[in-house]
Amino acid sequence: MKRKLLYLFCMFLGWQTNAQTISIVGTGVNGWPPTNGPEITLSTTDNITYTITNLTVTSGAVKFRQDYNWTTNWGGSTFPNGQGVQNGPDIPTVAGTYDVTFNRLNGTYTFIGTAAFPSIGIWGPAVDSQNGYAGPDVDMITSDGITYTLSGFNFSSGNAYFRQDNATNFVWGSNAFPSGVAVLSGPSIPVNGGEFFVTFNRNSGAYSFDYPSIGILGDALNGWNDDIDLATTNGFTYVISNLTLSNGSVKFRKDNSWTVNWGSTDFPTGTGTQGGPDIPVTAGNYDITFERTSGNYVFTSTLTAPENRLTNLKIYPNPTSNDWTFSHSAPIESIELFDINGKKLQTIVPNATEFKMSGIELPSGVYFVKVKSGADFGWQKIIKN
Repeated sequence: MKRKLLYLFCMFLGWQTNAQTISIVGTGVNGWPPTNGPEITLSTTDNITYTITNLTVTSGAVKFRQDYNWTTNWGGSTFPNGQGVQNGPDIPTVAGTYDVTFNRLNGTYTFIGTAAFPSIGIWGPAVDSQNGYAGPDVDMITSDGITYTLSGFNFSSGNAYFRQDNATNFVWGSNAFPSGVAVLSGPSIPVNGGEFFVTFNRNSGAYSFDYPSIGILGDALNGWNDDIDLATTNGFTYVISNLTLSNGSVKFRKDNSWTVNWGSTDFPTGTGTQGGPDIPVTAGNYDITFERTSGNYVFTSTLTAPENRLTNLKIYPNPTSNDWTFSHSAPIESIELFDINGKKLQTIVPNATEFKMSGIELPSGVYFVKVKSGADFGWQKIIKN
């Protein structure tokens, strides 16, 4: 009897240890159940971390699910790694062979390529101004053996080729810059000096040399995975207009990667440092400027509205160290005072054609007032010295 109970107890422990089964499904593997299959099951030794090696993946989408059922499933929007969420979106996949790891508790997943892809490098005087074609390649990276990228490299003005496996007889070139379609044994590409984010498609020969992208992201926007890119015309100063932020924090980063990112504790202006802290922001709409080389940034509230129908409104002195006098041809019904971040500080009801508003208690800085008279209103910027 004791042996039987011990046997049942051991079976129970074994069932507890392997209670959850994790599988990977989708068009990137064997299709979506139940119409396709068989389902691909991952292995585990601790019921937390699940793995599978040398999994062949096609271009498509996948999800992880528990116990061969959709009741508990994880999806994400990034590849080759990310953090899956319950009932999240399909994970986009890139064709290749991967070692796959999934954590059942926090949803994190990684796809690490195992197939040996051909190497693609950029070669020539534009990458080695001293040695030219006698110098080495600058290798690009790939996750699928088709699309190759290079980030954070400063080019010299000069010519270059794309070449495979460091072979001088296996090169692609074109006479177009900053983008074009390179052909085997084509002419060398005339590259301008500067830092570029380079992409090259080994199948089609399409390539581009783009300025480094600068994105802003954080819990004040769409989370810590999705960048909103700023625009640039020179690769140094980046801008975005009228961006809506909620209360929270943000950072700037380059080329959609945490390898190079900027943060600071200052708002609405400051200087971001590499790997610095999250930037605390106040909810509002902002025009944002960021300088890539210095890390300087400015968040300018777009609270100011161009519409101003109070043509006879006068505010003086402005700037002031003490008080502002508001004067209008008709009674001023209300004055709303806002700080630079759009936070309303106070509302005043003068009901007079002339009114003196005290600024003694206000810190030095820029403020905005919305003045209403009858059916008309106007915005004005005021400054406290």
